[in-house]
Formats: sequence, structure tokens, C-alpha cells
Amino acid sequence: MAEQAELLRYRMLIQLLPMGHMSFMKDGNKESYHARRKRVHDTIREFGVSIGLAKRIVYCYPITLLEKLIKETEKRQPSNPADYFLNGLKRSRIKYGDNRKRNRKRKFWSVEE
Repeated sequence: MAEQAELLRYRMLIQLLPMGHMSFMKDGNKESYHARRKRVHDTIREFGVSIGLAKRIVYCYPITLLEKLIKETEKRQPSNPADYFLNGLKRSRIKYGDNRKRNRKRKFWSVEE
């Protein structure tokens, strides 16, 4: 049933587009960036990560990296998926280096009172 609905939606999309604008069909029906971000955020929340931390993670890390970590976490099926996902995130940061965007809120000087 879901496959038929997907096929119908795909056919309607093709009919609505002019023939010159079908270059995106080479790679298949790509998901928009916003939809990918929303899906990643919802999946991280399902793992048991808090709302604020999930927002910060989606803001700070590339979506492709997060999608890869989510896929690995779902493949392994750990007993505590939030810990497994966050440890994978920490290891990826160590492996690929730190990003300035992640450190934007960190204070670079000490505040003495």
C-alpha cells in the first residue's frame, strides 16, 4: 500500500515538472536538507537524548556524519542507544578533528570574579 502511494506521488511529481528540470532525477528523489535535519533530530530524540542536546548536536555536526552514526547505532541495536550514539560522536570528533563552529559558545578567556 505504501509502495503504491509512493509510486503515485512520484508519477504526479513527474507530471508537474517541466521536461527541462528533471536533472535531479539522476540521483533519485533527494530529500530536502530541512527534512533530513528533522528526521535526524527525531531519531536522536528517540534514542533518549534530551531536546536541548539534540538541537545542539544537529546544529554543530554535519548531517551526513549524523546519518552515518544513526545507521550504525540502529545496525548494532545496543541496550542504551543514546550512550552508543554519543560515544560514536565523541570518537568521530577525535578522529576527524574539532570544528570551530562547535566551539563558538566556549569562552576563550577565564572570567575571574
